[in-house]
Amino acid sequence: MYKMLLLASAAALVSSSAFAGHNVSLHASGVKNFSGVKAPSHQVAPKGKGLCGTKFGPELTTPDGLIGWNDTSGTYNTAGASDFKCKKATSVKEVDVYGYNAPANPEQYNVTFYANDKKSNEPNDKGKAVCSYTGLMAEGGGSYPTHVLSHIKLSKACKLKTGTYWVAVQNNDAAGPWYWEMTSQLSGAPADWVDRGNVFGSGCTTFDNGEYLQQCLGYTYPDYMLELH
Repeated sequence: MYKMLLLASAAALVSSSAFAGHNVSLHASGVKNFSGVKAPSHQVAPKGKGLCGTKFGPELTTPDGLIGWNDTSGTYNTAGASDFKCKKATSVKEVDVYGYNAPANPEQYNVTFYANDKKSNEPNDKGKAVCSYTGLMAEGGGSYPTHVLSHIKLSKACKLKTGTYWVAVQNNDAAGPWYWEMTSQLSGAPADWVDRGNVFGSGCTTFDNGEYLQQCLGYTYPDYMLELH
């Protein structure tokens, strides 16, 4: 009980400092007066099952998303990461995510695949990324609580061997931020989150730091909305 109170206090402190310092919320439900473009009129769901067991889980009771934004200036460089396990060699060509509040349509996204650190069971972002992409174009627009499905097509397929991996996604737009929607369904390890510049004061400047999203921010959201194709 005491630990949970500490986590809740930490989350409240980080959220308040975000508003006081830079007027950027950590989570989509905390954004005020956002006015972006409309979401795409027809959201086409991906065909077939997601690769490596990935599939969109149910929304939270109160839908929400967490910031995953590179403002291109070096100030904001945050991202979420979700793990998945491939039982055979797999070629990933598309990363599909639900998100909120992208200011344009289409939008640019950065996608990075990491190996799993077997000691910490987190993304091994202290080593070389397995695959890395910048400036990928996909759907954006809309505003919380209306989510947008972004079909992020990779410029070159990411070829993965059998094993556990993580994929990190962030919006790449100076006009952002964007929020990756969470799901109430946990798949594999808990969701992870990083703030490279420690702008929000969480101390989580790498993924591979022995702390998941819950320890970094105090939010108990289990995982991110993700499908691989």
